Amino acid sequence: MIKNGKFFVAPQKSSDTFKVLFARLAAEGAGRPVDRRGFADGPWTPETLADAISSIEENPNGIELRAVQIWFQENDNGISNDNIRWLARILGCNDPEETSRWQAELKASKDRLTSVRREKRMLAAQAQDLDQKSEDSEIAAATKQYVSPIATSGTTQIGISHRAARTLAEKVEWLLSGSISMNLQIVYWLVFCGLGLMNYVLNTLSVTYSPIAGLDKQVGFIWAPTLSVLPLIVLPLFISSVSDLNTYWKQVGRSRCTSVNATSIDLQSHAAWYAKVNDFSFSFWAIALFCFFFVFGFQWFGIYVPAYLSGDTNGVQIDRYLVALVRPEVISIPEAVVLSLIGYLYTASYISIFMFGLLFLVIIVLDYHDICTTSDLEGSTVDSNEIRKEGQKIVWGGFRVVVSALWLALLIKLQITYLSSDSPDVVRWLATDTMAAFGVTDIRNGWLKNSSISHFTTFLMMAVTVTVSIACALKVQTVFERLSVYDCDYPFARDQWAIFKMSLVIASLSLTLMLVGRFTGFSLILAASILASLHVLSGPRLRTFEVDDGAS
Repeated sequence: MIKNGKFFVAPQKSSDTFKVLFARLAAEGAGRPVDRRGFADGPWTPETLADAISSIEENPNGIELRAVQIWFQENDNGISNDNIRWLARILGCNDPEETSRWQAELKASKDRLTSVRREKRMLAAQAQDLDQKSEDSEIAAATKQYVSPIATSGTTQIGISHRAARTLAEKVEWLLSGSISMNLQIVYWLVFCGLGLMNYVLNTLSVTYSPIAGLDKQVGFIWAPTLSVLPLIVLPLFISSVSDLNTYWKQVGRSRCTSVNATSIDLQSHAAWYAKVNDFSFSFWAIALFCFFFVFGFQWFGIYVPAYLSGDTNGVQIDRYLVALVRPEVISIPEAVVLSLIGYLYTASYISIFMFGLLFLVIIVLDYHDICTTSDLEGSTVDSNEIRKEGQKIVWGGFRVVVSALWLALLIKLQITYLSSDSPDVVRWLATDTMAAFGVTDIRNGWLKNSSISHFTTFLMMAVTVTVSIACALKVQTVFERLSVYDCDYPFARDQWAIFKMSLVIASLSLTLMLVGRFTGFSLILAASILASLHVLSGPRLRTFEVDDGAS
């Protein structure tokens, strides 16, 4: 039959899947131009069909040749709803009624293909479960047969030795995943209580000194954001965010991105995941040594100990540790030495947790990228939309990690900037800036002549956090772009507003950290960025990717 100069094949309402139906139509040349005798001028090829679809006026974006090639291949990939529309136009020879009929026929065949693929996936998963159970039973039987009570005792010893022989990377992963991370949070709460008790005994919970005449500046323990808000709220939030992402990826996300017949997934030992973590052993040791020798050693031995020995601050900020130099009647220098030693060990510990958390974000994103870019998506049993969903979860989880990391750096910045101001306490410092911005008062915050290396430290923390967030987002985007080759869908297309808000929050927090104390009214920017980050964190997340399975 000929319609509009094209070879027309009417829909047969068969029970074929899309692959079978399309192969038959392509071989028959349905929708092709006809020759003088009324026959199709040949079968469809990927190139000719892609050109025909791209030449449709209502389809300005055309179609990727790769997507059309997948239709011709023997795999389980289907076709997207948008492409069904264009293929129906070709098969219906631009006749509205026949195009509508072919659209319904193609949609039905696609649904049948999806159903068949899901059945295959379920059978493969059941077969794997049976194999795993069989293997476990064989191992258990062998163990029961050959292991005597004495050998069992020896096995226990070996197991304990193996646990003790974990690498540093594995120990940190264990510490920052699952319910164990709650123990870490409890440890920091206990450290907070211990430091508070020590400061209470030493009378430094609330202590002032006079840097200039008429000013009693508060440097006590309870007035320091890094010793109150940070350990009680922000640090636990950061640990929880890292733990949630780490645990989910190891327990669930990783297996969903890997084919059910892949041998690299071990649900019991997570061997592949630990192998990936151990690839970064050097980075874990580098972070640990950096925090010990520089965050603790350099600052305590290089700044505080010389100040205690000489009795002169040498222009360094007076804080709760160095206040012993100007208020010896409140706290003696030996007591301050012990207190500062414990305090800077505590600081080095949470800075290391900060860096370990960002490193785990990098490891998870690289693991996701490596799995999804090295697998064969054409013949894989993994659902490409499932890969998208896991990528979106990583993006959202990574955003929570990044925001809490920036909050942590911001608290340190607020503390050291306040110590350089001429305000009596941190609350009045912020209140004065706010009132001055609204013109309620003529008083302006001034500055003392002192310095702190932590200004540069917080800048580095911010720079590292932003760099990690950008690099991770680009890696996930790379995976999405690879998937778009297979199903012609623009990555993150429906989530552009959510991604924009995330980027805006990260940018505003970073800008706020650099502008703290720089001008009158910085407290308003601080409040706005904090509220914006809370709004985005509590608001709608990235939406679940809901296009049909295996669409191309």
